[in-house]
Amino acid sequence: MTNMVTRKHSNINLWVNTDMSRLDQDVHVIPMESVFQRFHSNQHFGLSTSFVHDAQLHYGTNQITPPRSQNYFWLLFQQLFMGFNLILWLGGILAFIAYQPLGGSNPSITNLALGIVLFLIIICNACLNIYQKLKSIKIIASFSKLLPTVATVRRDGVEQQIPTNELVPGDIILIRMGDVLPADCRFLTCEGLKINSAELTGETKPITVTVHCTSQVLMESTNIGFYSSLVEQGMDEAIVIATGDNTILGKMSGTTTKDNSSNETTNLHREVNRFVLFVLVADIISIFILWITWLGWLNYSHPTFITLTGNILNSIGMIVSFLPIGLPSSITLALVIVAKRLSQQRILGKSLQIVESFNSVSVITTDKTGTLTKNKLIVNEIFWDTDSESKTIENEEDESFTNMIIPHTIRRLSVGSLHVPQHLTAKVYPSVERSSFALNNQENRSRVEVFDDLILGAALCNNAKTSLVKDAQRKHGIRKRNLEIHVIGDPVDIALYNLCVYEFRMEIDEIRCLNTRLRSLLFNSKNKFMITANRLEWKKDTLLMTMKGAPEVIIQYCSSYKNNDGQILPLTIEIKQKLLHRQEMLSKNGYRVIAMSQQKLTKMRYDQLMQRYEEKQRSGIIFNQDFNGFPTENYCFLGFFSLFDSPRFDVPDSILKIRQAHIRIAMITGDHPTTATAVARQVNIFSEEISKRNGIDTFQIDENDNNHSVFRLCRNEILLQEHTRGIITPFHFGSKATTTIEKQPSWYKRWYSLCRAQFSEPKPIFYKEKEKEKIPYALVMTGSQIGYMDDFMWNWVLSHQELVFARTSPEQKLHIIMEFQRRGETVAAIGDGTNDAPSLKYADVGIAMQSGTNVSKEASDMILLDNNFSSLISAIETGRLLADNLKKVVIYLLPA
Repeated sequence: MTNMVTRKHSNINLWVNTDMSRLDQDVHVIPMESVFQRFHSNQHFGLSTSFVHDAQLHYGTNQITPPRSQNYFWLLFQQLFMGFNLILWLGGILAFIAYQPLGGSNPSITNLALGIVLFLIIICNACLNIYQKLKSIKIIASFSKLLPTVATVRRDGVEQQIPTNELVPGDIILIRMGDVLPADCRFLTCEGLKINSAELTGETKPITVTVHCTSQVLMESTNIGFYSSLVEQGMDEAIVIATGDNTILGKMSGTTTKDNSSNETTNLHREVNRFVLFVLVADIISIFILWITWLGWLNYSHPTFITLTGNILNSIGMIVSFLPIGLPSSITLALVIVAKRLSQQRILGKSLQIVESFNSVSVITTDKTGTLTKNKLIVNEIFWDTDSESKTIENEEDESFTNMIIPHTIRRLSVGSLHVPQHLTAKVYPSVERSSFALNNQENRSRVEVFDDLILGAALCNNAKTSLVKDAQRKHGIRKRNLEIHVIGDPVDIALYNLCVYEFRMEIDEIRCLNTRLRSLLFNSKNKFMITANRLEWKKDTLLMTMKGAPEVIIQYCSSYKNNDGQILPLTIEIKQKLLHRQEMLSKNGYRVIAMSQQKLTKMRYDQLMQRYEEKQRSGIIFNQDFNGFPTENYCFLGFFSLFDSPRFDVPDSILKIRQAHIRIAMITGDHPTTATAVARQVNIFSEEISKRNGIDTFQIDENDNNHSVFRLCRNEILLQEHTRGIITPFHFGSKATTTIEKQPSWYKRWYSLCRAQFSEPKPIFYKEKEKEKIPYALVMTGSQIGYMDDFMWNWVLSHQELVFARTSPEQKLHIIMEFQRRGETVAAIGDGTNDAPSLKYADVGIAMQSGTNVSKEASDMILLDNNFSSLISAIETGRLLADNLKKVVIYLLPA
């Protein structure tokens, strides 16, 4: 149990002169001195032991509050005597009464068997429902697996290790590579620190930490680290700013594990309830007519025809015969058949009823990274000169071996360094005069010299390497740890490593060994490049300096470039503009662009540079930009690598089929709008018919003279309309969002609402919006705009046929889904990360990938075991087929 104590027990006032309303908004923006003052801390001494006690009383322990334990007996009682089970109890009791005492001397054994079967159905259904409800408790257990157990802190000026649950805001924590951040914190220093927050933000790229604020949005500022983030590189000191439930992870946990939706009635339940109500009304009317006929006619005109006991037995028989006793078993059987069919298609439905919900799904929201894409950077194209390029083509074979470009310079590095099998799984083709590139032609050899230099640089200026990783697996109930070879390092380095090893079959470790690295300067957010110095194998007295990094930075240090003919030419302003224009076009299409340059020095010249650098260091000279002794000019520009997180192979066709089923798809991602838009075009979320032919809508938010927010709605960058911020209808965050926030209604109104919800769906607040014709344009908006939205803007945005939401946080993803629901849409959410868990939990249908995190899988209703987006097609078809089959079941039961 969490050790939470109310504020009044604290001995000192922790919030003297502190604006409480700004705590969650400005902790990443205010000066560091203000942070120390706010949390009563000091970078060199940390918190005092006496203050820690009061802080723990105020904040509680640094752990996420588990959900309130269920009262199992009350839960069992609810499931046994609620809804349709209550009617089955009545039918079972009447069946026993028909057996005894009304059965007479020769009671029918059929009535006894019927009563026993009904009671067994009630008990089995209740146990199944209890099992489904208790599964939500596992979600918090999945969160706990992400968390560290011990943290290194500085208290009273002494470094010490303490349990993470004893951390409080204001603690100074010491971070090393491989650590997991034990709380939300603001960084004080950073020595090449990189953290990975993919579990929370969905961003696969490690974040390079800074000590200064880089964004007004807390989730986007690089001076903040989040609970459970992994430190991939470097070391640092940080001050804790939030613990336990107040961390981003804690807030997500609270949102995900709330049980608000656990009692929601599904559409299938409502359909069944309406059918049962119809049958009961018909049964009551029939029995009423039977007794009126007996009292008004038969009892007087034919008293011996039927007695009072006989009429009671007839009434019981009518109740039992009219009651759809076979309905639960028939529906369950149909659902089991569907579940079995889905399991054969590698789809795991965690609830039998959830499959039917696909029949009414109108909107599918999906994450990008890991769901639409493979979550793996690959080198898509290689560019050199001003107009030459090569494309990597995966999984294609070509019998024409002479037309392949093989980097011959690399092959000269060492015997056996480059193995070329008879059938390659990937090749590189030139886009300029492809057919003329023959390896035995000396002229063509010179034409690809720059290409060879690029591939050699990708191998040498690269810190990615293979490592044995213990992979825990469970098979037949036995937990095993298997050793697997993984490539570890920066995602860009890994992509270039894979290019060399798998595309060109290079023995990269042997090449690195033969071309020894003497010195390196690692990439960081300040210089935005990496430099290595290698002694070349075939020229022992020559050293190769290779620089790779951001194109706009690399070009600044270059004075020449190598053209397609292998000549080194001056890098003029016109050539620079051409190169930067090419880089800009690639970036707009969602590619990440890495530039590469090189410089060759004699061993003597290199030694002179290093000696001069060390002398300056000893003399205490401060460098404006420390190149670690490397040259700062006269590099030769080689070319670009364009990298892309490629879409899954089945996604584009699947989205086209889903659109044909009249279901809209909206991408909700944490990535940059440019990247999100490029991926949306590739996977057909932005289609040729709408986004390309008609265009894309956007809007900007400004303030007028009265300090009111004004929305400027644009279509294809042309002003369409201006709108002043108006009415905002509030709602309960984390609910199904179909009702507004109102005062607590009286008990009979709550009871009436509960009964009504069993038979009819709650009417959405903006239900008329669903009936309106959708706007035939695409739209892109960012998470930072969500906080300004009013009802009019939400109606306008969600009326578009094609939607992309970029730079969104987990709570903003949930907000978008709830706005869809408020407009009568049935939403299916797809995701694979911890940041998707709240959306998966509160969507009408939550779908997780098998390759996703445990938290996302626990929060979802369905899991795609094969990680194929195309499995959604099968789920939609099966859901609609199930709806038709259930109608046939009802028709079959009606004659009874």
